[in-house]
Amino acid sequence: MSYYSAQEIADAGVRLKLKAMPHSKRGVQDCIKREGWNASPLCRERQGREGGGGYEYHISLLPEALQAALHGEHSRELVLVSQQAKKSQEIARREKLSTANLSARQRDVMNARSAVLSAIDMHQISNGMSQRQAIQSFLQNPDALDVSETLLVAANDRNESAEVSMRTIQRWFAMRDTVGVGALAPLPTKEKQDVPSWFWQYLRFYAQPQKPCLTDALERFKKALPAHIMPPNYDQVRRLMARLGNVEKHRGREGSLTLKSRMAYTLRSTDDLLPGCVYTADGKTFDAEVAHPIHGQPFRPEITSIVDVATRRCVGFSFGLAENTIGVVDALRFACEQNGIPAIFYVDRGPGFKNDVLDNQLTGVTERLGVTKLHSLPQNSQARGIIERFNGSVWNPLSKEYATYIGEDMDRQARQKSFKETRKDIREFGASSRLPSWQDFLTACVNAVASYNAKPHSSLPGKMSPDQYWEYHVSTGFEIVPVLEHEKNDLFRPYVRRKVSRSMVEWLTNTYFNLALEEFHGEYVLVGYDIHDASKVWVREIEHKSGEELMGRLICVAIFAGNEERYIPLTMERAAMEKRANARARRLKDHLAEVEAELSPGSFIDASIQTFMPIIEHEPEPVSTGPVLVTSDGETLPAATGAVETTRRQVFATDEALAAWVLENPEKLTVNQVGVLRRCLQRQTTMDLFRMSGIDVDQLLHIIRAAA
Repeated sequence: MSYYSAQEIADAGVRLKLKAMPHSKRGVQDCIKREGWNASPLCRERQGREGGGGYEYHISLLPEALQAALHGEHSRELVLVSQQAKKSQEIARREKLSTANLSARQRDVMNARSAVLSAIDMHQISNGMSQRQAIQSFLQNPDALDVSETLLVAANDRNESAEVSMRTIQRWFAMRDTVGVGALAPLPTKEKQDVPSWFWQYLRFYAQPQKPCLTDALERFKKALPAHIMPPNYDQVRRLMARLGNVEKHRGREGSLTLKSRMAYTLRSTDDLLPGCVYTADGKTFDAEVAHPIHGQPFRPEITSIVDVATRRCVGFSFGLAENTIGVVDALRFACEQNGIPAIFYVDRGPGFKNDVLDNQLTGVTERLGVTKLHSLPQNSQARGIIERFNGSVWNPLSKEYATYIGEDMDRQARQKSFKETRKDIREFGASSRLPSWQDFLTACVNAVASYNAKPHSSLPGKMSPDQYWEYHVSTGFEIVPVLEHEKNDLFRPYVRRKVSRSMVEWLTNTYFNLALEEFHGEYVLVGYDIHDASKVWVREIEHKSGEELMGRLICVAIFAGNEERYIPLTMERAAMEKRANARARRLKDHLAEVEAELSPGSFIDASIQTFMPIIEHEPEPVSTGPVLVTSDGETLPAATGAVETTRRQVFATDEALAAWVLENPEKLTVNQVGVLRRCLQRQTTMDLFRMSGIDVDQLLHIIRAAA
């Protein structure tokens, strides 16, 4: 405050007990007139209405004693306000300091101080002393209160001395009694500083999927900094990295799918769902090798599973060579026929689930079933946790039952041994007993699903099994939406749009004919096909309603008529197999050409340095004949130089005869005969012929292995 009115000057004299100025307003005004302060530039009219008008005078016009006293008073007020603000701030911080958020050091100090105060309280009560007397007694002899020197050192916090003053202990009592025991904990020594801007630039080098260490990322960051900027050191980076959370620390170093495993998630409740409301499906490659159903080679089948979300029951599954439309439609057909049509079909965005066969508004299977198909977000397998858990609970344990298991848990050496043995058996005998047959694999899968459906499930009420929970809903009045008998064939039959040409439609290079199509020449129709039978197709009209195309009545069943390319109709399944086989053969040819190119570096040889072998003229010398014998008839015969008896090789008319002879004479088996029999045993038809001829094939295999 720099300006004062006459009343304020009089009040200051009274308050400060100074006689430098009169102690009344009238006296101060008379003094001002005598000194002529009203004419001074340091005099101004009083602003506002609080003072009722008048004038106020600068402090420099006052006597020096009064000036010094007023300055001192103002300084004391500022100090007092500052102290009060700090005290309020500290009390607020201590009130916010919860004991649950204390660090280990803060908790140890709090416990030590609380123990000291408790000891003093007990000493005060037992001896009838005042608090001050009890504190003095404690300071004179801490051991008398069973307070050790180690406890005092801990209570002092970072002061290795065990000496404590009375003022310190009194302050501890005041904090404990006003705020609570948590106030005895020391405040954090350092406030968290803002993260420097250079650290976010450093993270561009650290947050990489290659996962560089702190040192490598720091080195690359230093190289990218301009020369005039001081680079940070390793300790600075390490301390700042320690402040990052476990999710933020791995952002950029891990993909979104891996990072989600560290983040919070939302549980979806299925308590209000009924069976058949939502079916969820997924494809999984089996983690063990089985024998291919066609050529017997080892392969890993693709399993498409469908699970009812409400009951966790597996309602459908199918097996194929890859996750494709055929397998998905087959699994959906099985699920709908056996357990009813769902309202929602919840799947991922794989090619087997997102395709025209399922989604087409006119011909799609889900559209004709009236099923709403929903897709989960990309890279979000957690959203389909029910079907993922089913795969882990059924197919993963089943694959581990086979010796051909090749999952991550399989020992690397055992996996390599199984791989080599199965390939060796197939190379020598055309099959391997270590590979489970296709039929055995299908039987094991059916049993595994049945066992899962009958097993108690932890997420169901009362840990009921999926079958039991399904039956519970049925007993309370639930009814499935069935597929009627006359709808089974047509509902799941894929349809394609084709143009009629002279009573014929074409599908997969096959031509189908029916006279009923004659009136539809040049028009588009819907052609339905069976994925396993290409001898006929179902042709339907396309109806138009409100600008939309709808599936109309059945026109006819067109029969395969033949074309220039095939005399036997080609099924969709067979066409897909041939397409895959052709692509595989093309890749093998490319690989063979690459290998031959590596072994034929002729294109790199300079023709100028080629040399040719000189032609050597050679005349053949006459060959001398051996001694001859002249008979009396004049006939010449070669003379015998030694009696040599040639052993004649035994010849067999058929492979069955050779196999029967080997079983009777295993010790006379030759290398050529072993090769012939191996090639025979690589063909399934020959092995069947051997069995029909009464030949023990297992004994024959044993003999060939022993001879090898």
